Amino acid sequence: MNNVDGDEYKMTTISPQVLKLLTETAAKEVELATEALAKAMKQATEAQQKLDMLIEYRRDYLNNLSKTLERGMSAEAHQNFHHFLAKLDQAVAGQKDVLVSTQYQVTIQKQLWQESQRKKRSFEVLTTRKNQQAHRVALKKEQKDMDEFAMRASHKK
Repeated sequence: MNNVDGDEYKMTTISPQVLKLLTETAAKEVELATEALAKAMKQATEAQQKLDMLIEYRRDYLNNLSKTLERGMSAEAHQNFHHFLAKLDQAVAGQKDVLVSTQYQVTIQKQLWQESQRKKRSFEVLTTRKNQQAHRVALKKEQKDMDEFAMRASHKK
């Protein structure tokens, strides 16, 4: 038995109600996956914005340090500037890690969304095939009934 025949056999064993339920379930999975992907994308965008803000703040802080050094500053103030700059660098590094993590989650959620879409489309294709098969069976039955009617009509003459 080739694969197409096997698929057609499997199709005939699935009731239309079960196929409808599977399609509806797959559609709900797509909806949930879409929501999860949107949430992950929002988190990644927010993480990128926070990183951009920290980098801009660091740049402004360095400009401020440069201007202050031109006017002169105490060793203690200079040390405090560098200590705070080190804290900013840690915050930037930590936010980069958060961004990488959120981007990874976007990738995972996108894959899950794509898989749920494929699953839903598969059930839709099965439903279409099942409907086409039922239509072919109905046409064959109708043709058979018409042939029998024509044969009976010709025998009566």
